[in-house]
Amino acid sequence: MIKSIGKIFLIVIAFSSVGCGRDGALIIDEPIGVVENSLNNIPELMTENDVVGLSVIVIRENKVKISKSFGYADLNLKKKINEHTVYKAASMGKPIFAYIVVALAQQKKLDLDKPLYLYIGEEVVDNEPFSKEITARMVLSHTTGLPNFGEQVAPKFSFKPGSDFQYSGYGYQYLQAVIEKITQKSLNELAVEIVFKPLSMTASSYQWRKGYEEFLSNSYGDNSDKYEVDQEAKTGHAAWSLYTTPEDYSKFVTHIMRSSIEVGSIASQLLAATVNVTKDLKWGLGWGIQDTSPHESFWHWGSKAGFKHYVVAYPVEKVAVIVMTNSRKSFKIVDDIMAKSIGGSYPSYDWF
Repeated sequence: MIKSIGKIFLIVIAFSSVGCGRDGALIIDEPIGVVENSLNNIPELMTENDVVGLSVIVIRENKVKISKSFGYADLNLKKKINEHTVYKAASMGKPIFAYIVVALAQQKKLDLDKPLYLYIGEEVVDNEPFSKEITARMVLSHTTGLPNFGEQVAPKFSFKPGSDFQYSGYGYQYLQAVIEKITQKSLNELAVEIVFKPLSMTASSYQWRKGYEEFLSNSYGDNSDKYEVDQEAKTGHAAWSLYTTPEDYSKFVTHIMRSSIEVGSIASQLLAATVNVTKDLKWGLGWGIQDTSPHESFWHWGSKAGFKHYVVAYPVEKVAVIVMTNSRKSFKIVDDIMAKSIGGSYPSYDWF
């Protein structure tokens, strides 16, 4: 395992911590009806914190036991959030992409530890020797040394690839280009073939498709001001363009939990910690890994133009929670929702 020794570059998400759900015991024996009733004050929390729409899914025994929606997908039209509402999932698409890459490795279409430059002969940063050292495993564990989107006009390396941790959208973009060239298929074609169709994720796509107009939620900033969107993603982007519903995403999460116990499975590889990030936090391939009680949990978050999401899953206990929202200030209340739905402790929530 690589030890993170340098400065961690955080995704800056503005929120003030008002919740109390990061230090409790898991709620796994509480009757599910009691848990569901405890979520009834979510609309009050939403009103207090300027949150327009929100969905929460609670999984027990690897099955969805609670699926609730609150508020509006379109505030002006008073169109309510429901089970068919599509959210822009942002970085929650990264674990799905990681699954695709490891599946291709199992098919012998690429080697996770072979420099990507050898596949396409293109450097991610021109005339930079480090460009020829990057591997798929480094990209998926955020150890390339490349920055995240928006942090630099042009990407440059912060450290030698494989020696430290730094969250990187640029790395995912580069790896996507490599696998698309190797397979001669688009990201979305690969996603349909390897993940969406096998798991019956019928509402999910990395690129815009006809019909989303009816189901896609708007997103909102301060004072419930709607974010304006110039255009939707016409092509797929592994790092940020996933469209999905909470129900669809729950199918992926439960598949990871179920299959992670199988030796050599894709899920078991994704959840094998590769790099230490900070105290109680590591990264596997695609997923973040938390030192939680009684066993480790895996997690990820998404943040893009008002959309804010968080997922945590405990494979041994077979429980998980997915919270997807359409408002910039949502992280102010997500930990309260976590506390009510499954309890537990979440070191990642104080990190991102």
